Amino acid sequence: MTSSQARGYLVHLYTTSALLFAVLAIQWILEGRYQLALLAMATTVLIDATDGALARKHRVAQTAPRIDGPLLDNVVDFVTYVFVPVLFLLHAGLLLQPAWAFATLLAFSSAYGFSRTTAKQSDEGFFVGFPSYWNVVVFYAYVLQLSPALTSALVVGLSLLVFTDVRFLYVSRMRKGRLLHLVLGGAWGVAATIALLVEPGPLRAALAHASLGYVAFY
Repeated sequence: MTSSQARGYLVHLYTTSALLFAVLAIQWILEGRYQLALLAMATTVLIDATDGALARKHRVAQTAPRIDGPLLDNVVDFVTYVFVPVLFLLHAGLLLQPAWAFATLLAFSSAYGFSRTTAKQSDEGFFVGFPSYWNVVVFYAYVLQLSPALTSALVVGLSLLVFTDVRFLYVSRMRKGRLLHLVLGGAWGVAATIALLVEPGPLRAALAHASLGYVAFY
């Protein structure tokens, strides 16, 4: 194996490492340690935000051809962006009853979104339909202590958006304004992480509300 091939497979290993944090998140959810679970989920987002650039830099399609990179990415993302948030919503009691109905709608819509052939218009810098950012929904539902009714309404509304042609920014593939979004997205990530590290109270709420500014801008 050449050094370039080794680097290609290491990039795939890096992508797969998100599953370690997904497993930790699952364990902490089941133990009721929700802040730790959200921090583990945040780590999976960081990995997902950086592995694409590494894959392109090291040309994994050529250097590690035995692994289907896009398929691997989708498998890992479905676990981290859909399965783990569903478990969080159910275990933390963030949904109206019957909670399984809302969770099933979320899972079904996300399965459609991940398998939709037109979901990624990467050449234009867009996702088509809501791109299953359920870990972000879970973060705000927990940190802002949203009511089960509001969280359930968000789940229904965003699940329905998966089936639409509404376009959402694909930041890593944007042609214009990417640097601005990367900087603001980084600031959002720092604010969200600090909000998880501090005790519940005015500071956490202020950080969470401030971070919503980038969500609205996005």
